[in-house]
Amino acid sequence: MPQMKVNPDSIRTVNPSSWPQYPHDATPSTPEQSDVRYSIFPEYAKRLRMRDGVELAYDVMRPFAPGEKFPALLSWSPYTRQLQYTLVPNGQNEAGLTEFWVPRGYAQVIVDVRGSNDSGGAWDHWGPQEQADLKETIEFIAQQPWCNGRVGMVGVSYFAMSQLLAAEHQPEGLAAIFPYDAMTDIYRDAYYHGGIYSHWRRFWFQSLMFLNHTGGRVQDLSGFRHHFDRLLSDADPFDGPYYRERSSWPNLNKVEIPAYFGCDWDFFNLHLRGAFSGWEGIPSSTPKKMLIGPTPAPRRPFGAYHFEALRWYDHYLKDMDTGIWDGSPISLYLPGEGLWRGESEWPLARTDWRELYLDGEALAENPGRSGERSYTFVPGTAEARRGEPKLVWRTEPMSRPTEVTGPMVLKLIAATDQTDADWFVFVKDEAPNGTARLLTRGTLRASHRTVDPERSKPWQPWHTHDQSVPVTPGEAVEYGIEIVSTCNVFGEGHRLRLELSSSDPATDLIYVHDNLPHVATHTVLTGASGSRLLTPFIPR
Repeated sequence: MPQMKVNPDSIRTVNPSSWPQYPHDATPSTPEQSDVRYSIFPEYAKRLRMRDGVELAYDVMRPFAPGEKFPALLSWSPYTRQLQYTLVPNGQNEAGLTEFWVPRGYAQVIVDVRGSNDSGGAWDHWGPQEQADLKETIEFIAQQPWCNGRVGMVGVSYFAMSQLLAAEHQPEGLAAIFPYDAMTDIYRDAYYHGGIYSHWRRFWFQSLMFLNHTGGRVQDLSGFRHHFDRLLSDADPFDGPYYRERSSWPNLNKVEIPAYFGCDWDFFNLHLRGAFSGWEGIPSSTPKKMLIGPTPAPRRPFGAYHFEALRWYDHYLKDMDTGIWDGSPISLYLPGEGLWRGESEWPLARTDWRELYLDGEALAENPGRSGERSYTFVPGTAEARRGEPKLVWRTEPMSRPTEVTGPMVLKLIAATDQTDADWFVFVKDEAPNGTARLLTRGTLRASHRTVDPERSKPWQPWHTHDQSVPVTPGEAVEYGIEIVSTCNVFGEGHRLRLELSSSDPATDLIYVHDNLPHVATHTVLTGASGSRLLTPFIPR
């Protein structure tokens, strides 16, 4: 299924042009669905007093139907309520489409979180105060005379991560969530990939600054200043209480309401890992679904999958027969083939796990004798900014379409002449003409190599990131490098290509990383006793 061309001016409508809308090749059977029946009755700039006297600013957009009660959808972020009603293709325009939901009989409540835009108090950056506000706000909404007592949540990224934090607090009235693009671990998924400082946070904080500081509305900037100073300074390079209390992963076992996770395969730099950890982390007794699809068009303003979310919320907030549970609980889009497929578990039970050895310049199941390959990294050069020098390994051309779907691990055995090193791993689909499409990546700082064996899995090492352990120069060490899950059908003649370097190519300035500042020579052990890539082949 090729990516659809959409009209960006027809996103904010009752039938948005955003693509895709369903995780299926064809429109699914939906016996019952909320009809478009209502006009929108807006109530702007309302105030809700919290337990400590701080007032949050919020808007209510609800169906104009005096005397009727409707389920509500909460959208929660520091991205300013007013931005969410526009067509601005800004990365923070993520609350979802009022024009879609309200005419179908849902109220949408959009809130400025504590310390942002028009809300009082100091911004808490998903912290304990903000989470308590979330619970209190949901319980307030459920009790409103226009609400039927059931609340869901809508929106992506910050909006979606807040959904999981809210569900862990189990507020009265919260009946279901749809967390699309929801990282679960702000340390590993966003701020320190593999223990390496990510520039994404600088970009994100600058966006918050422009939305809040320059707007002239925020009365108390102390929250922004505190978190900006703490996080932009690289003062907390290790995982710890600050990151954990702002991440959902430690408490996913408390999510008891139905949850529908989602992301796209290309978002491995930020949110993709969270979809899988969310799916795996909530109890098996909790009703859950997951979709992993192509890159939505457009990404923002967020309008993708609204019809699938409607099937979800019609079922759980309106007791309608929507067919949402027909078929498999997991829907995966297959890049390289352009089709959706249903699955029942993750990773896939039928996975044919194979170790591909780094053998000379090849990736091979039957390696030759042991060898080594070296490169010297010089930071700050144009070459380093291109992600070079790099070592490349390739499989033989595929003799037939071959599927790789699941998590991957590079078991890298390498030595360095320094006490630390940065490892950047890229997995690509190389076409017969030599062009390569990036599928996913993994990162690890050598001094962060310590793993927790109890939390680790054969296909996913869990690095503690709680200490820095220097490397002995010249000593070969095995590193288990987690590579974010991927899915791809390699066409006939295509190759799986693996690249290793010590810098992140600046192809997307948002996601580049801070490298170690010293010149270093690294030597990778190859062949039968050397490095290998654990690869999830899927029988076809």
